[in-house]
Amino acid sequence: MDKLLLETVKYLIWRGVWSYGFCKFTLFKKIISYHTGITDAYLLRKIFILLIEEGFFEKHKNVKRSYLYKFITPKYLEG
Repeated sequence: MDKLLLETVKYLIWRGVWSYGFCKFTLFKKIISYHTGITDAYLLRKIFILLIEEGFFEKHKNVKRSYLYKFITPKYLEG
């Protein structure tokens, strides 16, 4: 799972996802699904939650009681 997370983060960095700003989970789910080939919603959500816990995403509460997420590139991965 760690290799999958690392490859996903590298892909998000390569794609420049930090420039998208705050977006819904569905956008990131589609991007992760495209890169990994995983279509199971449970596994995609699990990958996304692990990335949030590792500090790769900033979470912002929306007006409609939902959340928006922004990809953050950690300083040690830049370059």
